[in-house]
Amino acid sequence: MRIDQRRFNQLRPLCLDTGFTAAALGSVLISTGKTRVLCTASLEPKTPPWLAHGGWITAEYAMLPGATSPRGRRDPGGRGKEIQRLIGRSLRAAVDLAKLVGPDGGLSIICDCDVIEADGGTRTASITGAWVALEIAIRKLVASGQLATHPGLGPVAAVSVGLVETQTSEQPAAMLDLCYHEDSRAHVDLNVVMRGRAERARPGLVEVQGTGERGDFSRAELERMLDLAEHGILELFAAQQAALVDAGV
Repeated sequence: MRIDQRRFNQLRPLCLDTGFTAAALGSVLISTGKTRVLCTASLEPKTPPWLAHGGWITAEYAMLPGATSPRGRRDPGGRGKEIQRLIGRSLRAAVDLAKLVGPDGGLSIICDCDVIEADGGTRTASITGAWVALEIAIRKLVASGQLATHPGLGPVAAVSVGLVETQTSEQPAAMLDLCYHEDSRAHVDLNVVMRGRAERARPGLVEVQGTGERGDFSRAELERMLDLAEHGILELFAAQQAALVDAGV
């Protein structure tokens, strides 16, 4: 068992609270264990000047100062900027940008991910929650006639996996959805982003970020972690769809 009594292949308790804020076109508060992130999706009626065709999706990520102890800084720094680029890439993989066009031209959607409380997995929770906020926003744009067709290509979700020491084995064990205590002592830390597709049973990889924190790891260990990540992401897809049903969009 783990520090929080979960099985190695078990996600942390998950909640997707949609409509958490009224001002944004789409919003969700995602809670996964003690990690909580407010994700919002807001419409920009113009695209970046360098974009010749279609629409655009981008993301911003920040950890509120009180999300950690001791208090953090408001400046996202290099780590925060790298994370927001990852979130943006992941969300763009879920949308046919050529179809993100309204009657007057291309549209931009900005997804903001603000970490309220951090206990590991903030970037993966941000991706999972931001896709729900983005999907709500897109459905509202279609319903209002600002988009002629839904440009979505499938859900996107992300989860962390790792090889972590245990008290019962000399070899580190593959674990799903690491909390901070596990992440901070992991031999291998892996963040996996996947996209679901209606035409195939298994999701496809969007991005994999993996680091051997205390040496290297084998291809067999990588495959074991990817299988574990897929197991968790399929559960996240189901939770995302249930949240959309609850949102009534």
